[in-house]
Amino acid sequence: MNSFLKSFFRFRISLTVKFLMAMIFLVFITSAAFGWFFLGREASQLQNRLDDYGRSMISHYLSDQSLSLLLEHGVGLTQCPLLQGMADRMVTEKDVLLSTFINNQGDWVAHAVRKNSSLDVRNAYLLTHPIKSRDGQALGTLQLGLSYNQVQERIAELRRDILFLSLGVTGIGFLLTLFFTRILLKPIEKLASATEKIAEGDLSQAVEIHSRDEIGDLAGSFNQMTLQLKDSRNEMEKKVEERTRQLEENIAELNHARTATLQMLENLQSAKAELERMNFELKEADETRMKFVGMASHELKTPLTAIKANIDFILATKGEEVSDDLKSHFLTIQRNTNRIQETMDHLLDLSRIKSGQLPINKEPILLSEAVDGYVHNVKPVDKALAIQVDIPENLFVYADRNRLHDIFINLLSNAFKFTPEGGTVSVIARPKDHDILHEIRDTGIGIPQDKIKKVFEEFFQVEGGKYGGTGLGLAIAKRVIEEHGGRIWVESWLGKGSTFYFTLPACKEKENGRSVHSERD
Repeated sequence: MNSFLKSFFRFRISLTVKFLMAMIFLVFITSAAFGWFFLGREASQLQNRLDDYGRSMISHYLSDQSLSLLLEHGVGLTQCPLLQGMADRMVTEKDVLLSTFINNQGDWVAHAVRKNSSLDVRNAYLLTHPIKSRDGQALGTLQLGLSYNQVQERIAELRRDILFLSLGVTGIGFLLTLFFTRILLKPIEKLASATEKIAEGDLSQAVEIHSRDEIGDLAGSFNQMTLQLKDSRNEMEKKVEERTRQLEENIAELNHARTATLQMLENLQSAKAELERMNFELKEADETRMKFVGMASHELKTPLTAIKANIDFILATKGEEVSDDLKSHFLTIQRNTNRIQETMDHLLDLSRIKSGQLPINKEPILLSEAVDGYVHNVKPVDKALAIQVDIPENLFVYADRNRLHDIFINLLSNAFKFTPEGGTVSVIARPKDHDILHEIRDTGIGIPQDKIKKVFEEFFQVEGGKYGGTGLGLAIAKRVIEEHGGRIWVESWLGKGSTFYFTLPACKEKENGRSVHSERD
């Protein structure tokens, strides 16, 4: 059923049919409303006439002289020939079906029904009239039953007349609506037909409607729109031709560019292969260099250690016996020997880190105790500096003891080196989540902002070697910290000093000598 309704409502219903259906419905509803109104009014009038007829008959019979004498004495209604005869006479009257005299006790004292009648007594219209004496005393009631047949026949006749009249009016309305609809909608049909042809691509359509109303205005606007569409299409075709020509030129240029791009890709592939080859050679050269550096540093370390030990021994035991000039030469040899040893140590560490051979053996280390030793070992004796250490007691770091020494020695050496006389170097450590955050702060010369990102690169020096050093200390410290799972960064202001931050895993001591540490290896 639903599919049938859907398919039905898909059909196109023309405007003419819609107008006809609307007008037929309107005329039919109007006719039915007026018919119902007149039918109701006529039925009410017929019932009033029947009521008046019955009451006039009751008044006539109650005014009978013999009944008047009975009522005059105020005697109640009783069964008597007079009342029965009156009831019998009343049912012989036109449209009277029954008559009944009822006393005050509700008993029938006289009753008559019309004989030999096809009328249905059960559908009688009952009229009840009180019977009173001359002094107004209630004696009983008279009930009269009247036939509805004439009223019903008249109503049925009126219904037929109204139905035929409604059908006639509807038919006339249909014809008039059809006539005027054809006249009114013909221009719209022309517009619709022309619109369909325009939609199919025929822009030569023009609607000839000259009426001076809204439809005429619509036709004029439609014709104007058609002309504009034709002009727009012609202009569009010209633009399409122009764009097509430009597109063909662009395609030719793109083909040329494609050929050039392919050639560039081939060149890039060749350059990439060459770069990969050069990179491989550079890696091999770097590995060879690091191997050579490691080997040379290792080979030089033994004689250098002997030289340093002899110089230290001479200065410690024979320093007062040698002349000042010779002592000055010994001190110069000692200073340069220390510098060479520091450089070789850095080169060896860097070589081990790059080759993955730097051992990391982590253990719990009491940080405050370790830092005190590092500061004591590296603090300068020829420069007055304020050194502040702020590390809580029982703060343990989980790290390699030798590598922790390298980290602090490199960072503290930098801080002492770049901090002028009277400056301050601070070492601070605080727990942070599962790590320990370290700060090494100085009031030295600072680092320019454009060089901060380079301070952890190998062989980089802030002042270009003015303060000495290998330029490897910070690079080694960064690699070692990252091997521990931490990170390092710096904040610096030129002329105000620098602060190096780095994190290492924390270690919390537990009872029975056990320890709990935070590892992120």
